[in-house]
Amino acid sequence: MRIQFLLLFLVSFPFTAICQTDSASDNKQLNILDFGVSADSQNDQTEAIQQVIDQASEGDTVFFPEGEYLIRTLLLRSGVNILSEGLIKHHSAAIDGAYSMEKQNSPNPLILGQEVKNVTISLRGESKNEGIYLLKCHQISVYNTNLTGDSTKLRAYPGILTFESSGIEIVNSKIHHFGKPRSETHSYQPGTGIRILSSNTISIRNSEIYQNGENGIFIYGSRNIEVLDNVIHHNGMSAIQVAFGDKGKEKDYNFTNNIFDSNAADAVDINNRSPEKAMDIACVIAYNISCDNGFVKGESTPDGSGIGTLINISNVLLYKNQAYRNNRPAIYVESCGVILAKDNWADNQVEVTLDLEELVLEKNRFSSINLIANTKAEKIQIKNNELGSLSFPDGIHVKEMDIENNRISNASINLNMKGKLHLTENKIENKSKKPTLLIIKADDALIENNEILSENSSAIVLRKTARNIQIVGNHIKSFNTAIFDENSTALTVKDNIITSIKGGKENQAFRSHHPNQLTLKGNEYRGIENTETVLLIGKGKASIGKEKLVSGTANYGEVEVSEIYF
Repeated sequence: MRIQFLLLFLVSFPFTAICQTDSASDNKQLNILDFGVSADSQNDQTEAIQQVIDQASEGDTVFFPEGEYLIRTLLLRSGVNILSEGLIKHHSAAIDGAYSMEKQNSPNPLILGQEVKNVTISLRGESKNEGIYLLKCHQISVYNTNLTGDSTKLRAYPGILTFESSGIEIVNSKIHHFGKPRSETHSYQPGTGIRILSSNTISIRNSEIYQNGENGIFIYGSRNIEVLDNVIHHNGMSAIQVAFGDKGKEKDYNFTNNIFDSNAADAVDINNRSPEKAMDIACVIAYNISCDNGFVKGESTPDGSGIGTLINISNVLLYKNQAYRNNRPAIYVESCGVILAKDNWADNQVEVTLDLEELVLEKNRFSSINLIANTKAEKIQIKNNELGSLSFPDGIHVKEMDIENNRISNASINLNMKGKLHLTENKIENKSKKPTLLIIKADDALIENNEILSENSSAIVLRKTARNIQIVGNHIKSFNTAIFDENSTALTVKDNIITSIKGGKENQAFRSHHPNQLTLKGNEYRGIENTETVLLIGKGKASIGKEKLVSGTANYGEVEVSEIYF
């Protein structure tokens, strides 16, 4: 079963380690001040610093002591490392570009690596374009780096940009203020912390990515990406956004143990708008904490999922995430394949829409689970959760729905669906004046071994369009009529304990109008004294046997009753 693979995937996510060439004993640290570079000069130092980098041997480290160094762009060389305690900053001579979809890289990034490999970078940088741009680079480590962008820029380049690169790690770093802060709820502008394009094997760990104009991390057409143990906050779009190209490379993502705070859109947004079938992306979203996403200046944006927005994808595990005070659903699922959400905690809902292969929600705590009216699913399992409510609007089509062993604290569930329903071993409470279960239509529904407390309304109401409903072994305590059958077909009510709560207009434990192939067997009724507890109205046929009236009376009226002896 594919869900089993998702569980294994959580503990065995394969990330290829990023290796640097071992430094030989004669590798040198080259202090740029020893080569004629001036600290704190107002002059352009690009050529003097570049000469030091170009003269270095593989394995050497070019060192920038304390001070400020003004440059246009420094070009990396394979095997030559950069270590800066001082500030590397754009000189006014650097060409100031404006990001566009046609031109996604600037003429003057602060640091440019082009087809280089085996380089470590640690620096303080201040850039009006990209901080670091890696083009077709391999085995690059950026660590203990602080990159500051231009927070006045309306269309900003990213802090770190990779294109067709691999084996990149960004560790213990800060990337911030690339782009103007978002000011409108329904519009935003470019300015991403880290932008990963057509790349693979990227690791972003133990870093802080914040106050950028757009996404914290944007991933496009890339695979084998891990984002671990980061704090991503106050960005103008999502903390992490995954977008899809046309080559089908998007796979193997691990977004684990991060904090997503006060981003203007989603915590994690994975959005595949391809017309093709839901794409298997092998993704884990786990152990993240998310809060206050989906707002600009206290006003709601159209986004803001606390755990994840999942669109047209498959093979995703959401595990042990926590989400608080976010604007949109904790989990939003649209046109997906196999999705497993387990052991998550959120103060808002799960929302499901359009086509779905298999959704498993297990051991979570959500305010509600909402299926939108156009939902069509092969299988939905809702097991061992703590929920406020379930919302199933008219017209959903779920071939197999299992709702098992949940605690539902404020249930008013409307069932008007095509497909099989098993509602078993749940603890269900309802304080509203709407029925706890309103069954308009369902195929072969089994309501078994539940504890149902309905304090202000009927527990179960069946419309005449319902067929083959079995209500078996439940403990039902209800105000008004506990089970009200409005001429459904082939209803079986068996081995239930049904208790009436005083005060309702209709105090029956069970009532059926014109019963149609009704079976009552082995139920125990605890009705109101001197009140009709079991009432059959009009004409029809019913099979009744081994019933027990602890209190109240039975009135079968004109219904044709055959007794059950077995």
